Amino acid sequence: MLQRDYTTSQLDVLEAEAIHIMREVAAEFERPCLLFSGGKDSIVMLRIAEKAFWPAPIPFPLMHVDTGHNFDEVIEFRDRRSAELGARLIVASVQDSIDQGRVVEDTGRRASRNRLQTTTLLDAIEEHEFDAVFGGARRDEEKARAKERVFSFRDDFGQWDPKNQRPELWNLYNSRIRKGEHIRVFPLSNWTELDIWDYIRREGIEIPSIYFSHTRKVFERDGMLLPDSEVVQRGEDEPLFEAVVRYRTVGDMTCTGAVQSTATTVEAIIEEIAATRITERGGHQGRRPLVRGRHGGPQARGLLLMDILRFATAGSVDDGKSTLIGRLLYDSKAIFEDQLEAVERTSRDRGTEYTDLSLLTDGLRAEREQGITIDVAYRYFATPRRKFIIADTPGHIQYTRNMVTGASTADLAIILIDARKGVLEQSRRHAFLTSLLRVPHLVLAVNKMDLVDYSQGRFEEIREEFTAFASKLNVTDLTFIPISALNGDNVVSRSENMPWYLGTSLLHHLENVHIASDRNLTDVRFPVQYVIRPQRATDPAFHDYRGYAGQVAGGVLKPGDEVVHLPSGLTTRIASIDTFDGPVEEAFPPMSVTLRFEDDLDISRGDMIARPNNQPQSAQELEAMVCWMADGVKLTPRSKLTIKHTTRTARALVRDLHYRLDVNTLHRDEEATALALNEIGRVSLRVTQPLFVDDYARNRLTGGFILVDEATNSTVGAGMIIDSAR
Repeated sequence: MLQRDYTTSQLDVLEAEAIHIMREVAAEFERPCLLFSGGKDSIVMLRIAEKAFWPAPIPFPLMHVDTGHNFDEVIEFRDRRSAELGARLIVASVQDSIDQGRVVEDTGRRASRNRLQTTTLLDAIEEHEFDAVFGGARRDEEKARAKERVFSFRDDFGQWDPKNQRPELWNLYNSRIRKGEHIRVFPLSNWTELDIWDYIRREGIEIPSIYFSHTRKVFERDGMLLPDSEVVQRGEDEPLFEAVVRYRTVGDMTCTGAVQSTATTVEAIIEEIAATRITERGGHQGRRPLVRGRHGGPQARGLLLMDILRFATAGSVDDGKSTLIGRLLYDSKAIFEDQLEAVERTSRDRGTEYTDLSLLTDGLRAEREQGITIDVAYRYFATPRRKFIIADTPGHIQYTRNMVTGASTADLAIILIDARKGVLEQSRRHAFLTSLLRVPHLVLAVNKMDLVDYSQGRFEEIREEFTAFASKLNVTDLTFIPISALNGDNVVSRSENMPWYLGTSLLHHLENVHIASDRNLTDVRFPVQYVIRPQRATDPAFHDYRGYAGQVAGGVLKPGDEVVHLPSGLTTRIASIDTFDGPVEEAFPPMSVTLRFEDDLDISRGDMIARPNNQPQSAQELEAMVCWMADGVKLTPRSKLTIKHTTRTARALVRDLHYRLDVNTLHRDEEATALALNEIGRVSLRVTQPLFVDDYARNRLTGGFILVDEATNSTVGAGMIIDSAR
């Protein structure tokens, strides 16, 4: 009998992740809101909200920061769509901020109200006491955005500090804030522009007509086609002309350029985006011919059946991580013309004789100045076979916590080693952390082979040394690839400089490594995230509806299955597995669904659904390996912390620190009395209420937890449960 391959398309994975984030916010915050402008990203976000809470109405208001200089088509759509959903729409007016003297409007023909929106937004957040604000920003939009967390903390002044972000591990988010602070939440963080349009096509979502080709009077300024409007000042040297255009992104008319286009359907827009040479928010016009992949099809042409591979890169300082990612992006044609021009310009300014591709990922100023990676940067590209989410993690020991963050969700890790230096202490540390985080697949990329004359002997020396060390770790799949990231050898295609190497290129390996079986499809685990009660539903069929929403963490669920509810221990059967698109016949990781049961049970957030004969451990005493992430405060016996595990939050007491582990030598220091920043040790915890846990080695989602400092609300630790059956 053939076993089903539970492969999930990239859009289904992204949708399930976004739904999970939406429900987490609704459950954890008192007064969230969703920014809805009528633009395509906010339209997709609104559809995600519909799906997350169906058949109940969206449980938070919508808000638009209106500059007063928006396109009429978009404002009409905004108002109509809000009314159709019965959602409360709050319009925060920049004009009101100007009238009240809160901001001063610029003058002159280049004047724009775009920058004034921040003050209006922060005033509205304060007025309505919002503690969480959904935004449609995506990490692929700009380099600085690539560093931003999904839950992005804002202080009393509404400011974001990119150097002091809370680590985000697995699918756990720290929502703790003080009064006056808030969290910006970005459910679409891992989506790309092409994902957005593919999703609009798949869902049949209506969008404003301005996104489609139409004839409009425009004028050109700095390579942008700006609209003829009374709010956009035009100079005498900027003549009007008619053009057939559409808008790729919409916003304030004074700074939103059109693109020349004949695309009148979503399908045509997708074809156009796949061929474009300019980023979504790039200023000037540009086209490139369709990029052909090695399989003959157009590069990443919105293939709905692609899956997602998440991989992390790690390595010592100057091993070439950022250069490797830049090379992957460049050689796979994922770099836009304006991005490449910026990198070339910066390379020249720094006196570099070649285009420094590492600049594509080092987005923080301190990273560019020091030439190192400080925080995790997420990058995206796709081939005809697969979509990739890259977590470029820091190599320096000072930033171990950021590597742990990037590796926690990775399917695969690439550890780079400089062929000249060989296996260093940092190389062993990265291998250990990868093993500790149970990343299923490991690639050792021996980089800078060009600097050792592409020596087979040197490659074999490094392979033998690393293999000996890896034998002490839990590494189940280890692959060695000799590369030169700077020159592209064995990165995207096989290198002629190393005929002795008989393996595949790095990209070929990434495209073909099998990941579907890495998930735990045996142990049914469904943490209850949110209870759906559509008490205001207009359909009488939903008046008594009670559904239990969550993301499947393990196993396969089907209607009719007998399940047990924890902590009560009562059993029932699944009556239906519901989604916005209709009931489904089965649910498996990482699907976000709603379960209904045949019996009325008292079920709430933080509870667990499992099989009667295959239950997680119900534990208040935990043994775990903990990575300490706090600077300035240490983990010591008797430390009191908040613990978050799946959807349950409790208080935890550190009962004992058994040992601190030297991640370079694997030596156990049993005399240690504390864990400091970036240190790892075995810890015993006592929690105030039972957690439903598995060993981390068996299930990363039910075996992992985060620790939060009750005084600062910072995420200070990441834990991996061991010996849960004790």
